[in-house]
Parts: sequence; C-alpha cells; structure tokens
Amino acid sequence: MTLLVAGLVFGPLLLAVVAWLVPARARPAVTLLGLTALLVGAGVLARQVATHGALEQALGGWAPPLGIAVRADGLAAMFVLVTLVVTVLVAFHVAVLGDHPGAYWPLILLLVAGLNSVFLTRDLFNAYVGLEIVGLAAVGLVALGGRGSWEPALRYLLVAVLGSLLFLVALGLVYAGTGTLDMQLAGERWPATGIPAAWPLGIAAVGLALKCALFPLHGWLPPAHASAPTGVSPLLSGLVVKAPLFLLLRFWFDVTGPDRTVGVMLGVLGAAAVLWTGLQALVQDRLKHVVAFSTAAQMGYLFLLFPLTMTQDPAVGSLALGGMVTLAVAHALAKAGLFLCAGTLKNLRGTDELRALSGLAHAHPALLLAMGLTTVSLVGLPISAGFAGKWQLLSAADSSGAYGIVLVLVAGTLLSAAYLLRPLAAGLAEPEAGDTWPALGWRHLVGPLVLALLAAALGLRAVELVTLVGVS
Repeated sequence: MTLLVAGLVFGPLLLAVVAWLVPARARPAVTLLGLTALLVGAGVLARQVATHGALEQALGGWAPPLGIAVRADGLAAMFVLVTLVVTVLVAFHVAVLGDHPGAYWPLILLLVAGLNSVFLTRDLFNAYVGLEIVGLAAVGLVALGGRGSWEPALRYLLVAVLGSLLFLVALGLVYAGTGTLDMQLAGERWPATGIPAAWPLGIAAVGLALKCALFPLHGWLPPAHASAPTGVSPLLSGLVVKAPLFLLLRFWFDVTGPDRTVGVMLGVLGAAAVLWTGLQALVQDRLKHVVAFSTAAQMGYLFLLFPLTMTQDPAVGSLALGGMVTLAVAHALAKAGLFLCAGTLKNLRGTDELRALSGLAHAHPALLLAMGLTTVSLVGLPISAGFAGKWQLLSAADSSGAYGIVLVLVAGTLLSAAYLLRPLAAGLAEPEAGDTWPALGWRHLVGPLVLALLAAALGLRAVELVTLVGVS
C-alpha cells in the first residue's frame, strides 16, 4: 500500500510522457484509461487510510532528513481522491466534445502529477516543486484558449512566479531555523528556534494567497478562468486554487504552528473576499464571469478557518477544519460542474451572455437541472455538501463567540444566492420568437450532471468525510 502513495505521484508523470508520444487521436483514450486507473488507486488509498491510518514511505529507502518521504493522511487522501474524480469527469466531457488540441491531454496529466505531489509529500521543497508543476501546467492550459487567452495566461504566469518566490523565501527561513525541510522534523524543531512564527508563516501566507486569488490579490483570476477553454476552467477553479491552500494548512498545523496576527489577517481578507467579490459577481452579465468571480468569493469562506483554530477549545478547531474541508470538496465538485455547464452553453449559443440563456428550460432541461444542483451546493442549501460545510463553520464560529464570522457566513450565503440564481432565472425565461437551440447529446450531460449530483448529495456523507480528514 505504501507503494501506492508514490505511484499516485509518479504515475501521472509517466502517463503524461506516454500521452505526448502516442498519436494525437489516441491521446484522449490513453489519458482517460490512465486517469481511471489512478482514480481507482485514489479510492483504495482513501479506504486504507480511513481503515488503517496514515501511510508513509521513504523514497529510495532514505528516511528524512537525508531523504524525502511521501505521506498520505486523511487530509491528503481526500484531496487526491477529489482531484481525480473531477479530472476524470472533465476529461470525459472534453473527449466527448472532441475540440481540444492534442497538448491538452499531457498537460492535464502533468497537472494531476503536480497536485498529487503537493498533497502527498512530506518535504517542503518537494511541495514547492509540485506547486511549480501545477502552475506551469495551468498556464499552458489557459494558453490553449487561443490568442485572446495569451494575455491572461501571461498575467497568470507572472502571479504564479511571484507567489512561488515568496513561498521559497519562507522555506529558506524554515531551513535556516531548523536545518531541515521535512515538515514533521521542522515542526518538532521549530519551538526551539526562537524565531517568531509570523515571519515564515506570514511570507508563505502572502505568496500562497496570491496563488489562491484571495482578495485583494484576485485580479488575475477572473480573466484567466473566463478566457480558458471549456475543459480548463473547471480544473482551474475546482482544483488548482486548492493546492496553495493545502500547503498553507500544512504550514499552519505542521510546521510553524498558528500565529494570531497572521490568522486574523487571513480571516479579515477571507471575509472581504466573500463580500466584495460576491458583489462583483452580482453585476456580471456573462455566465463564465459570474462563475469566475464566484470562485474568488467561495475561496474566502475557506480562509475563515484560520482565526477559528486559535481558540482554546480543540473541538472548535476540529469542527472548523472539518467544515472548511467539506466546503473545499463541495466547491471543487460544484464549481467544476458549473463551469462545464457554462462552457457547454457557450458552445451551443456562441456566447455566454445571460440573456442568451432564455429558453434553456425548454430546450435542455437536464442542463438546467445540473446548473440548479450546483447552485444548491454553492449557496449552501440542505442537503448539499455546501450546507454541511457552512453549518460546521457556523457552529464553530458560534461556539467560539466569533459572531462577525457568523454574519459573514449569512451575508455571503445571501449574496451567493443572488448572483447564482440570476443564470437560473435567465434559463427559465421564455425564448424569443423564432429562437432555436442546437441539439445536445446525452454524453454531453454526463460530466456536469454527475459532478452536480455529487456536490448536492455529498452532504449526506459529510460525517464520513470529516472522519477521514481527522486521520493523521
């Protein structure tokens, strides 16, 4: 089983090389088969971690600090599983469309390799390398959108490089103080260094928040996500922005420990993201822009975790972490599904303007159903995973007396309902006289519907999800 952990990192790299070398017409099949096998492996890994505890392996037989260890605890296993579920469904949708260039297939495998490396490594520099692979693959995927996407892709690249540089500075401070980049060893040695946690943690937080598009560092995200092709935006919004957040969690819990100043800063910026970018989403008139600004707003919820973990009651911190991870999983599934819906609608109508959605309920009710189910989860309505996550965060905030966070959660929920119901209302409107919609095959609905159903129904299994996250 420990070999499975390493295989989930190196397997996608090998598959990316194979997908690049085979003829272009064979790349979708090779990629889908490889991703499906990796998904099975991720499911087995999650089951093993839930049953037997965390799995760990020293690569090459050299244990830290001389070597690098890979480790799968509950948090890592959950993110790996969600990454592969989303990627398999998005890749299937793209294969059905058949309109992406051949470079798309090795790039998404490279993206999965980088994400799994970030989630499963115990070494901070290895995590940095994985984060760079994620950034380069994501920039390449955005650039596949054509000449109009090159400027957003270049902006994305500059942001990614700046964020990585700041993260690398933070790693230098950790190494200078502890003499190691292994997360576990660095965490054990950090209290004896006498260095304030705010220095490396604060620098890492700024760099990683830049990559997460946390307000006010979110300006690069809407153009990049809105201009990306149909099969790219779901991966960017659902998965790529989660990798830097995951590393920030590792820094916060495993390396330097919490810091009140940094925690308050992250909480304030998270609250501002929920409210400000939610208002920006409310005034957009194009569906992909609404969904892109929604991503920045939804990421704000996840940063409300940090001030909640600084209470004296460990139960409150555990409740907040469970809520944050549940929300992250719900967002990955629902936002990927909604972006697939948006891309499909743009392909059908030639535009993603909201006014062009009139008549959708008559022409393609299943597509409108998928949009509705993703909205249920993103708004946080029962019984969805979004509701389960928000309820846990709300309970943690109430228990700790953080009533400002309670107000942000309530106001953000109302805002998200306002901007996400606008596309649904447009789709329910009667079509104009003589307006016709192109036909749509059932295979085009599989990806959006399955992602939407998972996001809406996962709330029924939130207990198992939180239990897995607690395995360390």
